[in-house]
Amino acid sequence: MSGGQAAVEALRAEGTRHVFGLIGSATMEMFDALYDVDDVTFIGVHDERTGTHMADGYARASGGAGVVLAGQNGPGATNLVTGLAQAKAAYSPVISIAGALSTAHQYRDAFQEVDQQALFAPITKKTWTVPSADR
Repeated sequence: MSGGQAAVEALRAEGTRHVFGLIGSATMEMFDALYDVDDVTFIGVHDERTGTHMADGYARASGGAGVVLAGQNGPGATNLVTGLAQAKAAYSPVISIAGALSTAHQYRDAFQEVDQQALFAPITKKTWTVPSADR
């Protein structure tokens, strides 16, 4: 089972029926896994900022968690900030997922490298980095 498949199965187990986001290479395994399931609908957006606000609105209207998936690890992840800050301020249950660099490239000033833990810690209830599918 790939990391993307594991993440999608975890979302399904929690009752997720909609995922908002922008398709990109950093999270392609998740998009592949979403393509293979019939009970979760992917709603594409033109920008992750829009996706976070849609996930927030969905959470408020449905009472369930809104889920947003960033397509790229650098700019895609940073585009989540405003919407996630608003969701936290409103106590909306929003789950955001962004890809990251492989551990071999971290802390080497790699292309689109962003310290996501530091970025999201002040504007989320909890932030996790999953370094491998085994976790």
